[in-house]
Amino acid sequence: MCHTDGVWHISINFTTTMKIKHRWQKITIGIVSSILILLIILTIVGFFFLKPIVTSRIEKGVQNATDRLYHISFSDITYNPAIGDIVISDVHFTHDTLIFKRLHAIKKAPDDLLTIHVPKVKFTGVFPLSVIFTRILDMSTVSIQKPTITVFHKSQPYNKTIDSVERKTPYQLISKFVKSLQIDRVLLDEVDFTYENQEFKKPKKSTIKKVNVEITNILVDSLSDSSTQKVYYADDYTFSIREIRLPDKNQLNDNLLKNIVFSLKNKQLKMSEYHLRPRAGEMNFAKISGGRDRAEVIFKNIVIKDIQPEMLFPDNKLYAHTLSIDGGSVKVFNDKRYPRLKRNKIGEYPHQILKKIDLKLNIDTINIHNVQVTYSEFDPEAKLTGFISFDRINGKIFNATNDSLPLLKNPVCKAQFHTYFMNKGSLNVYFTFNTTSKKGDFTCEGQLGYFEGTSINNITIALAKVSVQSLQVNKYVFKLKGDDNRITGTGTLYYENLKATILKVKDQKLEEKKEKPRKRLFGIFKRKPIPTFIVNNLILKDSNPRKNGNLKSGTINLMRDPHKSFWGTIWGGLGQSLFQCATGTVKD
Repeated sequence: MCHTDGVWHISINFTTTMKIKHRWQKITIGIVSSILILLIILTIVGFFFLKPIVTSRIEKGVQNATDRLYHISFSDITYNPAIGDIVISDVHFTHDTLIFKRLHAIKKAPDDLLTIHVPKVKFTGVFPLSVIFTRILDMSTVSIQKPTITVFHKSQPYNKTIDSVERKTPYQLISKFVKSLQIDRVLLDEVDFTYENQEFKKPKKSTIKKVNVEITNILVDSLSDSSTQKVYYADDYTFSIREIRLPDKNQLNDNLLKNIVFSLKNKQLKMSEYHLRPRAGEMNFAKISGGRDRAEVIFKNIVIKDIQPEMLFPDNKLYAHTLSIDGGSVKVFNDKRYPRLKRNKIGEYPHQILKKIDLKLNIDTINIHNVQVTYSEFDPEAKLTGFISFDRINGKIFNATNDSLPLLKNPVCKAQFHTYFMNKGSLNVYFTFNTTSKKGDFTCEGQLGYFEGTSINNITIALAKVSVQSLQVNKYVFKLKGDDNRITGTGTLYYENLKATILKVKDQKLEEKKEKPRKRLFGIFKRKPIPTFIVNNLILKDSNPRKNGNLKSGTINLMRDPHKSFWGTIWGGLGQSLFQCATGTVKD
């Protein structure tokens, strides 16, 4: 920008100085450079109160500087010299499609086109005399309200070598007008950002709404390009979103993401909570969903560290070193009043689902701390809900990736967890997942420590009509492998003093007719004496190892039911081994 013959001449270059290595850098620096130049232009307008004249010349200057590709317009400008405030209203920065086509024909079109609209921009602490005598443009804050930014991307073959060419720096762009530009804070309030990748038959849009951006201590001077203390000429860029609400495709649940904050300097994202929230309660969900299980997921205090921002746009990839979750719960509820929705779940093991996600991930380590998983069922006959839980889960997942290049180097995802079964028995579990396997190959092994077996009555009474009267589990060791079709392996339960009672639900009408109803041990249930005797004396073994010292191990060989989930399939396989250990017989 320079002033000759009473006319301001504007030169805008949307690329950077240094050798650009990544496309995202070009986009970022292009936007930053554009904003800086626009700030200077609009500040000059405020200084000289020449809105009609300067507006016309600025519009022509932008057109000339961009080969008429871009146009700028604004509706009003006011300046208060006493306090140094400038307010510009209704700023539009748009591109001309016809000019773009002409530039493309001569192989000079850019890969990215910008469209920016800002309803209101306010500058504070701007004093023209300081600029005139010191050639330093220093302002306190720039407040940009509700801007809408759209980037249209399509790589042009003739631009592929442009990254190796050195371009003018932002300082070189402003040096003809000022020696330095310094802004304490730039605040962008409720930004709507859209990135449209037009390299596909059907353009892919990524949209983020109501983002708040704070840029602190911007400094552009002769030394800023070599500064290692700044991130794109600022101390930091902080992006924050209060809440994102995304409905699922069936309109049965909402995905809520709360209090998201991303620091470009620290390459770190924090989120206070992720909540998969069903739109109906436990006793209504199956009715309105056609027999689906109700799943509610809450993860708290999510932190993603060492993010590689160059992979986000336009590649739509999340590369990071660690993702941590500190607190949360997963609750799955099945209402047996309604027939369970049956659908083919082949191809829905965890690593198979990971591979299908549109967002490409490559996370070295996922840390999980203090999460609870609960599965419960409502039995309409007993009108009771039984549950099984895994409490205080802590664990790590390694090499969580679905991107092709990292998978070539290492296709195996590993996971290890420590938890407490029914909040009692210590349980360690280890998984390996072959993410590239077409059959969904995985392994699972673990060991459950000592616990009092009567705690499983929380599920067996309501759902199996069985009450465990006594059981001391010393340990359960298991090892299995599986794929889409079958799981095989072994499981050995070490236990003592197994006794059970077979129950049935009382006939309440019959009980009401009795003049002196006898007291029952199980409330709404009553004991079935003959089946109980048979089970304890002829079917169940009192202990394992047996009294003669023999140890019975269970063999797992289960053909997968295609309607069963990953966890349901594992539970079925483990059930085979448990049945053999407790009875000495094999059950399919």
